Amino acid sequence: MPRSIPTLCGSLTGEPFALGVRIHNASYRALGLDYTFVCFGVEDPAAAVAAIRTLGIRGSNVSMPYKSAVMPHLDAIDPAARAIGAVNTIDNRDGHLTGYNSDYVGALRALQEVCDCRGRRLAVLGAGGAARAVVYGAREAGAAVTVFNRSAARGQALADEMGAAFGGPLEAFRAEDFAIVVNATSVGFRAPDLNPLAGRLAPHLVVMDVAFIPARTRLIRDAEALGCRTVPGTRMFLHQSCRQIELYTGCEAPLAVMEAALLDAIAQLEAA
Repeated sequence: MPRSIPTLCGSLTGEPFALGVRIHNASYRALGLDYTFVCFGVEDPAAAVAAIRTLGIRGSNVSMPYKSAVMPHLDAIDPAARAIGAVNTIDNRDGHLTGYNSDYVGALRALQEVCDCRGRRLAVLGAGGAARAVVYGAREAGAAVTVFNRSAARGQALADEMGAAFGGPLEAFRAEDFAIVVNATSVGFRAPDLNPLAGRLAPHLVVMDVAFIPARTRLIRDAEALGCRTVPGTRMFLHQSCRQIELYTGCEAPLAVMEAALLDAIAQLEAA
């Protein structure tokens, strides 16, 4: 018989996704904690949340399509997660389940590695879940945010709800009007030759991509070639994972260890 049962953490997802498993377990090993992280492919979010209570799962990541669906079944929602309208992290404290959104934390920390957003004009491309998190984080940091999106109705709705401006479709983006641009669309994800701003970048921009596969998207490569400061999507992914590990363990997350695990896992995915 084992001397102890590992503390269990996991991820509620429609389809298994290995990156979170690799990053979390690498961090727990580095921290010397008897934690194990597994991926739960689920179909019923209400039953999945009940299982977290029943099994005493310490914490759980939440992936699409369940980030909003789990919210009615939790005991508390962090104000930022409620404003964004999505929970990607469930923290279980003695059976009391609180929902958080670490995506906006990841976006903000990643941007702050290269620039101060306060008072700067920042463009966000897209109006989906990732865009909502980025807009919220940028607004919290004091940036003047403008949303660009293919669907005017969705883009305007996001801008109105988050206190941002709506600039029109992606084609309306003009580099000279902004200091920072964040791609929060799916353009470039698993598509290494696609750049949503091809030919419309400028050297003064800070360019961030939410897409993290490939690790250096075409947008990031093109921006680097122009001399832009860049923030690849892997940094946002890492920092949102750090926030989850901080909640689940109370420890400072080992960022360098996590980055090595993430980049190795992405390289394996790209080689498959």
